[in-house]
Amino acid sequence: MKKVTLVIFALTLAGCAAGVRKGEQAGACPPCPAVPAAEIAAPKAPEAPPVALATPENIPVFLDSDNIKSLLKAARLNRQYFLGLKGGTQAYTFGSRKITAYDLAASNEEFIKILESSGPLQDLDRQLKEKFDIYQMAGRDSTGTVVFSSYYEPTLEASLSRTDVYKYPIYAKPDDLITVNLEDFNSKFKGEKITGRLKNGALIPYMDREEIDFEGGLEGKGLEIAWFKDRADIMDLHIEGSGRLALPDGRVIKANFASTNSLKFKGWLSALVEAGAMPREGISHEKGKQYLLDHPKKERGIMSANRRYTFFKLNQPADPDEGPAGTYGLPLTGWRSIAVDNALVPMGTIAYLNTTMPDVDEEGKLLGRKQDSRFVFCQDTGGAIKGPGRVDFFAGNGKKARTFAFKLWDQGTLHLLVLKQAISPKP
Repeated sequence: MKKVTLVIFALTLAGCAAGVRKGEQAGACPPCPAVPAAEIAAPKAPEAPPVALATPENIPVFLDSDNIKSLLKAARLNRQYFLGLKGGTQAYTFGSRKITAYDLAASNEEFIKILESSGPLQDLDRQLKEKFDIYQMAGRDSTGTVVFSSYYEPTLEASLSRTDVYKYPIYAKPDDLITVNLEDFNSKFKGEKITGRLKNGALIPYMDREEIDFEGGLEGKGLEIAWFKDRADIMDLHIEGSGRLALPDGRVIKANFASTNSLKFKGWLSALVEAGAMPREGISHEKGKQYLLDHPKKERGIMSANRRYTFFKLNQPADPDEGPAGTYGLPLTGWRSIAVDNALVPMGTIAYLNTTMPDVDEEGKLLGRKQDSRFVFCQDTGGAIKGPGRVDFFAGNGKKARTFAFKLWDQGTLHLLVLKQAISPKP
């Protein structure tokens, strides 16, 4: 195993020289003009913390739009996560309070206890407000407004061997891909990681999509693990981070996230619009895919605009009820798991979202939009999910999840719940 020492040098240069020119004799220079009064900039208001105790008027009425079965399933997976944690996890700051893994584990247990009591909804609201501190994400521009997007687990046709039909590969994680946890070097980079490879003793960025897909950067290394009909399907799998592969023999297996090259992400539909290939209005995945099939010479430029590249590992067979693994190391639960900025919010935190959502039936038909409030768990992260104003909502798999994930981009609020009575054990 290779060890890499990352040294970050910061050089700050500050200099100012001011000289006073004196006349050869007093009165030799004319009087200096009057200096206008200096304009003093008004002091900036202190920046709001990303997570703060919610004011009474901003505490919601706790109701849930979905069934308790999925909520308890996610809560029990959360329990497994906390039971598997080792000591020494870092505390997070919520307002004036330091939140530990012990606080969150105790909160999760009390939450399960309340849910299993099967009391009326109004009793749920009362108990949560009595027993839990309610925090709110600052949102965009410290207004409390959070933008919600969504992702899902796609089902895509694929083959485990190359054929004339299935000729575009996905790859396992390369042996020379090195991941560096920046928090190990400086605590201010909490939750931040970079990946790269060694070249002449230095860590450099890993190969991008152009180098891998179009210049054969990984050919001949035996890393191909499945093959697809077209690159648009592969791009969907890369963007979602995991998926179900429907094989020609009828089996369904999983392609789970293994790693990325950590380079800049750009959606391929956005690249199509920016290239002037399609208008933004009315664009869809189906239309974009058909455009690439009709204009194969345009594919390289469109796809290479997204330098981010994802690597996978196969898991077979696929459990139809089990979601992909989240950042917290266990399966995500459809309609109950969210991705947040882990530098601000610890994995396993109980959350409550309130936003408008697409109203979609089981066949994936969009019926309109509706208001939705529900309890969720912070169990995942995402490359584009940074800051207190962004949350990604996991919709599960299937036709309904697919339509929902493409249609959610709405504003709302996110509250975090931590048990008041949780007291960390004495050392």
